[in-house]
Amino acid sequence: MKNLSYLRPGKVVVLLGARRVGKTFLIKEIMKRVSEPYLFLNGEEFSTRELLERRTVKNYLAVLGDKKLLIIDEAQKIPEIGNILKLMVDGIDDLKIIATGSSAFDLQNKAGEPLTGRKITLNLYPLSEKELFVL
Repeated sequence: MKNLSYLRPGKVVVLLGARRVGKTFLIKEIMKRVSEPYLFLNGEEFSTRELLERRTVKNYLAVLGDKKLLIIDEAQKIPEIGNILKLMVDGIDDLKIIATGSSAFDLQNKAGEPLTGRKITLNLYPLSEKELFVL
């Protein structure tokens, strides 16, 4: 995501990768580079699940306030995350979303079908031994 061109209104960027490959580090770097206000949520926090469980556009507009960029780390921990993200993208104009998941299988299954045509999936892989020797 060198130039952040994947961040587009009406799309969910799904960043997948194994545990400890740097997904959270990458989104923190993205947060440093974006100029627009954003909302960062952690799917492991119970409060995040509570904020998102009332599935209405009105609720999500209240949660977002003036922010048009939503970043959800560990999104696979949120029940029915695919349907939640679909409602947000379809119901809120100009919203851009980044969602990360440490379990590619879980997040793809939970977010896959509802987000058909609405998501861009990026995979983050760990460094190989060969790459370490180049460094």
